[in-house]
Amino acid sequence: MKGFLLGLLVATLAFGGYLFWQHQRSQAARPAVATADTGPAPAPRKAKRRGRGAVRVARAPVAPATSEPEPEPVRLSAADVRSVAQGDDLSTPDVLRLDMSNDKELPELSQDQIDERFRSEESAILECISRARPDAETYVPGRVTIKFRIQRAGTVRGVRVEAPAILQKGGLFGCIKGVVGRLRFPPAGTSQIVSYPFSLS
Repeated sequence: MKGFLLGLLVATLAFGGYLFWQHQRSQAARPAVATADTGPAPAPRKAKRRGRGAVRVARAPVAPATSEPEPEPVRLSAADVRSVAQGDDLSTPDVLRLDMSNDKELPELSQDQIDERFRSEESAILECISRARPDAETYVPGRVTIKFRIQRAGTVRGVRVEAPAILQKGGLFGCIKGVVGRLRFPPAGTSQIVSYPFSLS
């Protein structure tokens, strides 16, 4: 009985395999006939799809070509970065007017008082330095040192700027003199010369 069932199972599987093989064979034969009837039409469709993709890829590199090329930084010579001083001679003594009627002696300005007023114009000074550069990309090494005299009345009388020559050519001294010249300090007992260095980056 077991042998009979096993034989029946094997025969059923063999017949099912035969039917599957016939079905696959007929499916494979149909596209071949369809391809022969319709000609080479499917091949151009595939080629068109590839062509569209190639056009899209080709468009991408074209966009950067239309943008302007980045300007190269200016090459600075040794003369351009040499420190040059412009402005008033602060080594001469300040002219004092003696007023004997004022018995009250005013104190000297503290560094904190001077720093507080100077910091109020620091952004304008940094803007002067930025405008004097040949361009935004060029690195200018060195430092800018601003010296000025504060008179007893609190006004600024003399301004001197030491900076690389390339910045002086860009109008640095005139710009800084205008900014520092408008500073006002409290009256003091003596005139003072102060100095503020700025490191260039």
